Amino acid sequence: MVSTDVGRDHKFGTYRLAGLPSVDFDEFHVDELPTRLRRGANEQVAWDVDGRAPISIGLPDGRAYNYACRDGVVRIEPGVDESSETILEIVDEESWRDYLYEFRTRYGLLYSNAVRFVRGSFDTWDDWDPAIRCMYSGRQIYDPSDRNFLDRRGERLDLHQRFSMDDDPEEMSHFLRTTGYLVVRRAFSPALIAELASELDRLRDSAVEGELTSWWSRNGEGDRFPYRLTYLSDRSEVIGGLYAHPRVRELIALSKEDVVPVPDRIEGILAVLKEPGMSGGATGFANLPFHTDCGFGACHITCPCVLVGLQLDAANLDSSQIHFMAGSHGKAYHNRPDHITPERYPIVAVETEPGDATVHYGCGLHAGPEPTGSFRRRTLYVQHYNPRTFDLIGEYQGYNQIMPGYGEGEIPNIDEVQGITAEG
Repeated sequence: MVSTDVGRDHKFGTYRLAGLPSVDFDEFHVDELPTRLRRGANEQVAWDVDGRAPISIGLPDGRAYNYACRDGVVRIEPGVDESSETILEIVDEESWRDYLYEFRTRYGLLYSNAVRFVRGSFDTWDDWDPAIRCMYSGRQIYDPSDRNFLDRRGERLDLHQRFSMDDDPEEMSHFLRTTGYLVVRRAFSPALIAELASELDRLRDSAVEGELTSWWSRNGEGDRFPYRLTYLSDRSEVIGGLYAHPRVRELIALSKEDVVPVPDRIEGILAVLKEPGMSGGATGFANLPFHTDCGFGACHITCPCVLVGLQLDAANLDSSQIHFMAGSHGKAYHNRPDHITPERYPIVAVETEPGDATVHYGCGLHAGPEPTGSFRRRTLYVQHYNPRTFDLIGEYQGYNQIMPGYGEGEIPNIDEVQGITAEG
C-alpha cells in the first residue's frame, strides 16, 4: 500500500503504513525510554544536552513529560518543568508516534502544523532535537568537533580535494563515503553540457507558476522567477536520458549503495537555478539554509539518497556555491543557522566548472546560500533513492508536499511557517 498523503496529512500515522506497532505515550516515557537510557542511550546523548535547559513534550489532553540532563544523566519526568526553555504540544498521539519512528522530524511536525509552541520556538527545540532522535531511533548525533577525516592510508583528507575520472575509484568512493560529497572535474563533455543548458533554459522559459513542476520566488525588486524545476525527465528526453548515462551510473556506483532512479517520485530529476537577482531578499527557499533532503521525515526508509549534480555553469565566488557539512550524512544534527559557522563546523564551499560533477548524500547537511557574484549557476540533480521509497511514496508524491503552497507557487520559509503556526 502506498500513501498519497504521506507528506500532507499529519494525522495519517505513517508509521502504520510500515507495519509498526502503536506505542502508548505514557508507557513509553515511564518504562521504555528510561530503560533505553540505562542500557546505553544516556552515554550517546548526555554529552550533547548536559547544561542545556530542559524541554517538555506534551499532548492536548494534558499528558506531558520533561526531558532534563543534570550532571551527565538524562532523566524523564512526568509533567512540565517550569525551568523548561521549550514546551511543545504535539497535536495528537499519532503525530507524536510519527516523530518517535522518524516519519516526522521537527521540520515535518512544523510544516504539517502538528506542533504548538507553548514556550520557546523552533530554534530552541533544536537544543534537544538531535538527542531526542537518538533516544527514539538510535540515530547517532553529529559531532562537529570530530574532524578526524582520514584517507585510506590513515592520512588527513583535504576536504577541498577535487578528483578526475582517471583517479582511483576506491579513493573517490572512500572520500564520498567519509565526507558525504565528492567533486569530479570534467566528468561530462562540453557538447552534452551545452545541450543540457539549452534544454534547461527552454524549460525555465516555459515554466508556469502554480504547476507542480516549478517553485517560484520574488526578489527585492518584485520580480517573480522560478528557482527550482522538478520532474524534468517528463518534459525532456535528453534530461530523462541521464538516468541511463554511463557516467551518471559510474558516479552513483562510487557510493556503493543500493539506490535506484526515481523519475516520478520526490521531484525526480530536478534543477536548481541561482540567478544574481536572488541575493538581497529573495523570498521562500530560493536561498536555502543548511538542510537535508530527507529533512521532513522517513530518512530511515528513503535513504540512502545519492544525487549526481551536473554543473552547467561555474560555481565560485563570482556566482554561487553549494556548501557541504563534511561527515554529517546519516546523523541527527543541530541546525540553528546562527550557530553554523566555519569555526564550529567543517563547512566546504565547493568550486566547479561547467562539465564538473558533484555527488552527495541527500541526508548530509548542505546549503545553497544566496549568490555572492553576478553570474548565474544552473545545476541538474539526478536523484537516486533507496528502493523502499516506492513502498512509501506514491507517484508524483514526496515529503515536500507538506509545505504550504507546494504545487501552487511560492513556498514559505521556516520563519514564515512559524508565523503561520503562531497565528493558527
